[in-house]
Amino acid sequence: PPVDLGRRLHYLIGYPHGCVEQTTSKAFPQLYLADVVEVTDRMAQDMRGNVEAALRKLKQFQQPNGAFSYWPGESYVDDWCSIYVGHFVIEAERKGFAIPTGMRSKWLESQRKAARDWSPDRQNEWSKARHETLQAYRLWVMALANAADLGAMNRLRTTPDLSFQPRWSLAAAYATANRKDVARELVKGIATASTPYTELAYTYGSDLRDDAIIAEALMRMDDKANAALVIKRIAEELSSEDWYSTQTTAFGLLAVARLAERTQLAAGITFKQTVSGKTQDRFSKKSIVHVDLPTPDGKQTVSIVNTGKNLLYARLVRTGTPMPGEERAENNGLAIDGRYQTMDGRLLDPTNITQGTDLMAVVTIQHNGVRGWYQNLALTQVFPSGWEIRNSRLEGTEEAASNSAFSYQDIRDDRVMTYFNLRAGEQATYRIFLNAAYVGRYYLPASICEAMYDHTVNARDRGRWVNVNRPGGASAP
Repeated sequence: PPVDLGRRLHYLIGYPHGCVEQTTSKAFPQLYLADVVEVTDRMAQDMRGNVEAALRKLKQFQQPNGAFSYWPGESYVDDWCSIYVGHFVIEAERKGFAIPTGMRSKWLESQRKAARDWSPDRQNEWSKARHETLQAYRLWVMALANAADLGAMNRLRTTPDLSFQPRWSLAAAYATANRKDVARELVKGIATASTPYTELAYTYGSDLRDDAIIAEALMRMDDKANAALVIKRIAEELSSEDWYSTQTTAFGLLAVARLAERTQLAAGITFKQTVSGKTQDRFSKKSIVHVDLPTPDGKQTVSIVNTGKNLLYARLVRTGTPMPGEERAENNGLAIDGRYQTMDGRLLDPTNITQGTDLMAVVTIQHNGVRGWYQNLALTQVFPSGWEIRNSRLEGTEEAASNSAFSYQDIRDDRVMTYFNLRAGEQATYRIFLNAAYVGRYYLPASICEAMYDHTVNARDRGRWVNVNRPGGASAP
């Protein structure tokens, strides 16, 4: 099916935020894509390096009890992400990657304990379904680790009114544990498509993510025909212009890669490509071939002729970067108010600043949407290369910043990324101390705040050009 793998993988790899879920999602599909996509030796080496880097980074999130936190240094354990990381580690190990010492064994110990201690949650339907979803995914991943807990699986299977999504994850667990008969009985007569939804936290789920789990369960039950139908639907959605979170994108790519891996084309792909008047015969045993095209100033003709026996899907993908100053201001469920001040709180015009000036970037985010609680918001502030960020942690000025509460703050050379939650009607204000260090004309990009798991919640101001002038009033060159 026509999957826009290049764009989706580029989105994952280039996603700037580095929580435990996103670190895992970036690397997970790269375990398999080289098996189904024709890649150069350099690309295969880069993918392997990305997986190895992710494994090293994930060790920083692991708690003494073996589970994983959402941000490094946190004591709070994220249940879904703990299972998700374990899933990645198990599959990476099967692909021959070296796992950091003790990482797998400690994780498995934590999941065994969680599986044994699990009991039904009857607070309400939402809480019940979420609780069952976590346990079902846990039991499936434990089965993948050759540590299936049949007692816990049977206990969950006999839970009254077991929810839709946990049935499929539990079916995958039984099928992995060589009880395909039980797996088939568990999902007999139920739908193979999830009801549309998006989740900002907890399991970071969506209907497309859940469809990928359904496809995996069907493949493990040897129902390749129905699995192919589900994955065809996933492929069509991944090929659309629709936005998907890192979690959904990763699971979708995994499902497509798994099916392609198990159904490699016997005759391969054979075609004739003509680019810029140059014709070349191509053949690949892989299911997907990527061709880089030139970007000339004028019109260009590209031709693909199928010279083989298999049906080919051709897709043209173009990407680009907006011109500086062309960004549009947006307020969708959030309002953003960015301003610049002197260190004593007076307003400052950032378009013309004297070299050596200390200043503050002050951004206020207001929750003006209809949802009761926005979770996992990310505020990204990128600053001109002529300004330097004064790290308040190193300077000991965190108290002077008087920032609102946040879950985590990532301070880099040219940007600060702040992560927080907001309830309806609330607002949060964050101050970054800066210094206009170098004379010149620079571009100040827009500040952006977005919900990491729902792109419909976002706010953005506009970028602008700024000058850092020499002391004495001389303008920047």
